[in-house]
Amino acid sequence: MAVCRICSGQLELRLRGNGAALTAAHFSPSAHVPGQHGDLLECRECGTIQQPVLPKGDALHELYREMRDDEYLAEEEGRRATANRLLDLVGAHRPRGRLLDVGCGHGLLLDEARKRGYDTVGLELSREAARHARSLGLDVREIPLEGFSEGTNGDAPGVFDAIVLADVIEHLDDPVAAIDQCAALLKPGGVLCVVTPDPASVTAKLAGKRWWGFLAAHTVLLPRRTLRELISASGLVISDDIPFVRTFAAKRWVGGLAERLPAGDRLSKLADRLPPVKLSLSLGDERVILAHRTPVTFAEHPLLQHLNGRAPIHVVLPAYKATRTIPDVVAEMPASAADRALLIDDASPDETTTIALANGLDVLRHPANRGYGASQKTGYTRALRDGAAVIVMVHADNQYDPGLVADMAEPILSGDADVVIGSRLLVDRALAGGMPRWKWVGNRLLTSIENKAFGVRFSEYHTGYRAFSADFLRSIPFLRNSDDFVFDQEIFAQMLARKARVMEIPIPTRYFHEASSVDFVTSLRYAFKTLWVLGRYRLDRRWALLRRPAAWLSAHDD
Repeated sequence: MAVCRICSGQLELRLRGNGAALTAAHFSPSAHVPGQHGDLLECRECGTIQQPVLPKGDALHELYREMRDDEYLAEEEGRRATANRLLDLVGAHRPRGRLLDVGCGHGLLLDEARKRGYDTVGLELSREAARHARSLGLDVREIPLEGFSEGTNGDAPGVFDAIVLADVIEHLDDPVAAIDQCAALLKPGGVLCVVTPDPASVTAKLAGKRWWGFLAAHTVLLPRRTLRELISASGLVISDDIPFVRTFAAKRWVGGLAERLPAGDRLSKLADRLPPVKLSLSLGDERVILAHRTPVTFAEHPLLQHLNGRAPIHVVLPAYKATRTIPDVVAEMPASAADRALLIDDASPDETTTIALANGLDVLRHPANRGYGASQKTGYTRALRDGAAVIVMVHADNQYDPGLVADMAEPILSGDADVVIGSRLLVDRALAGGMPRWKWVGNRLLTSIENKAFGVRFSEYHTGYRAFSADFLRSIPFLRNSDDFVFDQEIFAQMLARKARVMEIPIPTRYFHEASSVDFVTSLRYAFKTLWVLGRYRLDRRWALLRRPAAWLSAHDD
């Protein structure tokens, strides 16, 4: 049985290859003729598409060293325009500093980066492409990423402000190791830019076997969700995930389409007659993902201290514009209840970070606003990498009683539960606690529907007070979940799919202005997304969110 190189899942045949012997010509960036690849296998768990017949290590590197692309520079103007769009995105976070371009090709992006004032370094295996890049006066080294990250030529970890992996990761033997190496090479606050084809995109599915991403040179094609999961698991924090726009001559766009149509001869002739007009387009099957090495800022006087002899309990506090409520949350949280409290500031425009630090909370601040679910992902990932045994989520808006942290963690510490849910409706005093009647009715109605869909009986699904064992979180791909509020419902689906032991404990209801900012329209949108989750859970047991995770989140020194 073939095994996935990403998650060790089972591989099954997706597309039969043509069986042709590989040469360096197949690895040219301009070689996009459909069907010129070996057998393509798909992982049942993480969804990656892999081409196991490709050589590995030095044998693969040698093919790239011999590769040349005589057509590449014919589109130089458009390629430079494309490079500048990527540099605009990077520059919004890191406008200067040291930049590494992995698989830099002929050096066009490096040359544009140098014009902006970056100190540039490139890695490129192709002798012909590297020679051209050096003719532009660029520092380009003919070594693979794995050799460079070990300190080749005096470059040590943590020396780059920006790293670009554009159309590269799909060519590598070990994409996971490549992401980890790039994360280690970044300075604190540095940014990684990844561009790669998405085999799970609508475009790829519509194109089928004639999709341009199915090439002889592509070793591993990572679905967008899996790529985001691997990047986040490396300790990086995602800030941007947008469509990739390329600029080419109209002739190239139309000619590429003609290659993919069963009878594209007429279209090909049309392409030859087109004027030299440049078109900037996104086909919807590639994304630009920016991720940051975002350090934790530690409080000078921590609220919580580790207690020897107890498994570590970490409190994660998602926060957005929480300056008024943080002092109250801290005042009610017993110092002996847990070992560490980490607030995730979702790029608040106010003094949330400053107030949190002053009140003894460590802080990890998102480089851009990403949403409630994204804050949970960041907090849980950080806690797992820092060695937590139990993770308790407490809202920084003081909607849930911080004094119950120890009660939330205890069933997990005692081995009686994998997940603990703080329910406002187990002993229903929600209305007396200030919950608006329309929210109470909506909560009750949705909970009834969810119980029927999931085949269980819980008193509430819509509470934000939750505790998880580290082992349970490691067993599910929560990093594939939504960045918004429906994350909470998706993780419920994952609990039930994993047959987790879930315990509910009663908690009081608190409603006031700062703790209840979700309006009716937002609640309605959330309800529809919840129903979508229920439908996927019932109808699609191969849903990516119910499969095994692609990354193992073990304790890690950053």
